[in-house]
Amino acid sequence: MQEYLNISTFFIGFSTAFFTIFAIHILCFRDRRTRYQTILGVVMAVWAVSNMKDLVTTFPGLYTEHVLDWIMIIDGWSALTYTILVFEVVMPGRTTMKRLSLLSMPFAIFTVIYAAFPTKEVIYAYCIFLWCYAWAVIAIGYVKAKRHISYVRSNYSNIDDIDVSWLRPVFIFAIVSQLSWLLTSLCATVAADILYYVSTLVLWLMVLKYSWNFRPVVISGQEHSRPQQQQSVLPLAAGTLESLMEQQSLYLNADLTLQDLATMMHTNRTYLSQYLRDNVGQTFYDYINRLRIEKKSIPMMREHPEYTLEYVAQQSGFGSISTFRRAFQKFTGMSPSQFTLQPLSSLRQVPPASSQP
Repeated sequence: MQEYLNISTFFIGFSTAFFTIFAIHILCFRDRRTRYQTILGVVMAVWAVSNMKDLVTTFPGLYTEHVLDWIMIIDGWSALTYTILVFEVVMPGRTTMKRLSLLSMPFAIFTVIYAAFPTKEVIYAYCIFLWCYAWAVIAIGYVKAKRHISYVRSNYSNIDDIDVSWLRPVFIFAIVSQLSWLLTSLCATVAADILYYVSTLVLWLMVLKYSWNFRPVVISGQEHSRPQQQQSVLPLAAGTLESLMEQQSLYLNADLTLQDLATMMHTNRTYLSQYLRDNVGQTFYDYINRLRIEKKSIPMMREHPEYTLEYVAQQSGFGSISTFRRAFQKFTGMSPSQFTLQPLSSLRQVPPASSQP
């Protein structure tokens, strides 16, 4: 038992320091933070306080079943922090005091019930509720994230700071973390404790990594709706899109959006997005990235093999080297490094960006 308490105390102290440091940095020293990053800082502070609370179990005579059950009841409230963050990523601005109060009601009810009837049956019922609640948040978050990914790829050419694909591995680690927390709460063991704290720290490190420069994008209810009447804008787009791209090299603008392009073509982004989907067979994001690779990156790499990949990526309109590498691999079938090592005669041609897949 003493060995378990020593290991538990170490992880509690380490986790408390981890969340405290990031909470202070985000809330006190981070300039120009977004609403989402402010909420992230508050969540870090909540987790720091929550971890401090766990130090109670390390005091002599306080490592009892009743105390552990109360800690489990209180820890269950942490599910709200996951909910708030996920919703702020895929539905920014939706977190209000009214919604937070409604979400808190089931947790408050279970807390009151356990205070009145401190039995194992209440704890087991609480565990079932938390499990169902977690899966509901994951399901809603997954659906909303999928819609969000589709939206940004249809409207933006630079999605480095607005893409939410990182939520997928976060969901996996969230499940592992919650399972280990449940195991630790019901059956305290050294292995379960280590798994819980390690998975939790990895989970929040991932969230912090991808949230550091993340900028949430608001999607209105009409973004994916098709036009009510089919207007004769598709022939116009077919006649001007390629020539406009060729003449003005618009794809070199790292921050080009579908709205920018639609304005230049005197149409709206709904019709232009439909044209790209139906006639080109690509999203706006893939279409622009393919032009960057085909029109700029490959010619530069062939004519100037001495250029660094970072320079090629920047000159081609990519916002980051990682995005450039992924796009290059996708459209050529090889990495940029492999491409530079291939003799010119062996390189397969990249199909034109306006061709059908």
